[in-house]
Amino acid sequence: MKAFVRTTRIVVFFTVFMFVKLQARAYTDHRGVNIDSIEHVLKGKNPPQGEKLMRCYLDMIRGCLGQDTRKHEEYCHKALALTYRLDAKNARESVFYNLGLQNYGQEKWQEAERYFMQALAVTDSMVGDKRYKESDIDDNRSQLYGALGNLFNLQDKHLLAIEWYQKAMPIFEKNGWLESQTILHHNLGELYNTMGNNAKAIEEYEKAVRMGAKSGDSLMMALPLKGLVKIYLAEGNYEKTQQTLMPAYQYYHAHSKEETEDYPVILASMVRFYMMDGHENLAKAKMYATEALRLIDDEMMTENRCDVYAAATQLAMREGRWKEALEYGLKSVHENEDEATISDVGCFEMLAKIYVQLGDKEKAIHYLGKVRTMMERFANKNYQSGIGQMEIIYQTKEKEAQIVQLNKERQWILWGGGLAALVLLLTAITFFLLWRSIRLKRHTALVEAKLNGEITERVRIARDLHDRLGGTLTALKQNLGDAFGASQQTSSSDSGRVAMRLTDEAIREMRNVAHHLLPDSLQRYGLRTALRDYCNTMKNVDFSFTGEEQYIGGQHVETIYCLVYELVNNAVKNARANNIHVQLMADEVLTVVNVSDDGRGMPSEETDHGMGLRNIRERVEAIGGSLTCYSEPNKGTEINIEVRNNIKNPHLGD
Repeated sequence: MKAFVRTTRIVVFFTVFMFVKLQARAYTDHRGVNIDSIEHVLKGKNPPQGEKLMRCYLDMIRGCLGQDTRKHEEYCHKALALTYRLDAKNARESVFYNLGLQNYGQEKWQEAERYFMQALAVTDSMVGDKRYKESDIDDNRSQLYGALGNLFNLQDKHLLAIEWYQKAMPIFEKNGWLESQTILHHNLGELYNTMGNNAKAIEEYEKAVRMGAKSGDSLMMALPLKGLVKIYLAEGNYEKTQQTLMPAYQYYHAHSKEETEDYPVILASMVRFYMMDGHENLAKAKMYATEALRLIDDEMMTENRCDVYAAATQLAMREGRWKEALEYGLKSVHENEDEATISDVGCFEMLAKIYVQLGDKEKAIHYLGKVRTMMERFANKNYQSGIGQMEIIYQTKEKEAQIVQLNKERQWILWGGGLAALVLLLTAITFFLLWRSIRLKRHTALVEAKLNGEITERVRIARDLHDRLGGTLTALKQNLGDAFGASQQTSSSDSGRVAMRLTDEAIREMRNVAHHLLPDSLQRYGLRTALRDYCNTMKNVDFSFTGEEQYIGGQHVETIYCLVYELVNNAVKNARANNIHVQLMADEVLTVVNVSDDGRGMPSEETDHGMGLRNIRERVEAIGGSLTCYSEPNKGTEINIEVRNNIKNPHLGD
């Protein structure tokens, strides 16, 4: 399993429950049933039949989960066959769910998702079946929604995780499951915190605190308090930090022997609290840092260990203990950069400052370079992941809407079946018109949500890059300038100029990335200027315009810009083109964009059915346009987009 699990107690407990190795020779399930004895009965001369056989299979499945993969799969398939013979839907759901858990524990994410979705489909088929209570269906759905949320959470697919967690919330509220509501609000707070949405994170954490208080479970209150502490520390809010940190510390200090992961993290927060500007107490900060460092061991999760070392680094820097700061700072980052998180960027900045103070300019420049590299990597990863997740959410909602619509259609057909021929004909005509109207409105809402979601995601990522990282890099540049200015008399200023130049490049590159996601010039000066500026910043990309500028794009300029941005990036990264030409043309009727390159090209079947081009084609058609593609292997690609101007889109309306 991954060293760092972002979900909280629900995931940690779930993982431990599945995979802890029992010392006893015989396998046992969570109720202490001896699995070996059950297997002996199953292989005996008079094995049980019917429902008794099903109960034995389910006991074997639970007992082998996380222990014996071969036996687990064997009994799952036996049980699955039996569920069809007995028409036992609830048992079938349980088998699919356990198959999903087994694959989940092995990090086979796609297989786990497939089995969870099959279990969900079986649960949906239980609705209206008088053999099953509403509480049975609620139990199944809530555990599956939570499992899917955890599954996507572990893959850092935050939007999808939020989508599934929010599906579970109404069930928890209806049944008054306070502890489940607390955990879910806390998990949502963690996700929003990771995404940089502090307002939503605080809202969810505070709900979790209130639910935890109602449940009477002190741990349920401590978990979200820990999340609130980190936000208020980062914001420099002393009063809020004190209000949330002190009760959290009291709980974890009282349970330090059980909470071996979270207690050191709370101690690290205490260190930072006593270093807050205007309220410093470095003696206390050092006391908590010493205790936190003492508790670190190899079994501790990497993320928590890095957090403790980062706090110790900050304290050593504050006290001018630069060699100690370097020792802790090197331990505060992930050894494997593929596992690095956004926290590593801040630690790389600290290491750059430390090396400046120690006079090692080459190392300072090296870690400045890491800041830039990691920043670009996270920006690209977040953007691509966000777009991909929105596409999945869009497709899921479209399928759900189709199911609802089909049910409505079926009811209409049954109702009209007994009418006379003339009435049936009139009803059919009315139904068709109503169906077409509902379908058109549903399609309109889904398309608008998808396009608006893409624009919103670009704006959010651009804002996060500019606001969260821009300020940090600017402050780093100022600190470096002060440090190198103070050291010019004792060392060459050449390294200082290199460091300052590299920092300027990082700031400039960050601003370029943020700007080109959705530039201000698009609204201020129009599509022509925005595309020209973007192409001018790209190597071997040229831009031309013909026509009348006042006709360009109408209400769809943001979508057209995003499409060109994606086509140019595809040509650079996937087609490996050396030369790319973007041409914009506009008259009273049409806005036309042509993107051509001399890259690898693609076979004809990909121009018609390729996933990437199909997504672009759908977005063009959604704004009432059309797309044509001409390409051959090793002969480049030419893509032509035409959008009608100043005419109502038949899909989107005004």
